[in-house]
Amino acid sequence: MHRFKLTLTLLAALTVTACVSTGSHSTDSDGSTTASLSDNSRNTSKFSDSEITANVKRVFSQDDLLAKSNISVSTQAGIVSLSARLSAYAANRAISRARAVPGVRRVMWASIEYMSE
Repeated sequence: MHRFKLTLTLLAALTVTACVSTGSHSTDSDGSTTASLSDNSRNTSKFSDSEITANVKRVFSQDDLLAKSNISVSTQAGIVSLSARLSAYAANRAISRARAVPGVRRVMWASIEYMSE
């Protein structure tokens, strides 16, 4: 059973890494992963951090899977930080949805705890 949980955790980490790899990314000194898409970086000056946060929350609330999740969202200088306890699938979906919001420069998990699917 312990080996199964370890395998599931590793699979979840690899899944998130694969999702993050679709944009440019880096790992900060604190171990948090940062992902970005260049498409939105051109329009960052048009949106305030509070507008970006509100838009990310709105997008999450309109998604059947993410609306059920309690995802904390904060934004600083166009960098969106997410915190939650959710499945790897939901984590990947949250990253994708947040990246698509206009004004978002990067998306990172400030804190994530994976649940089994």
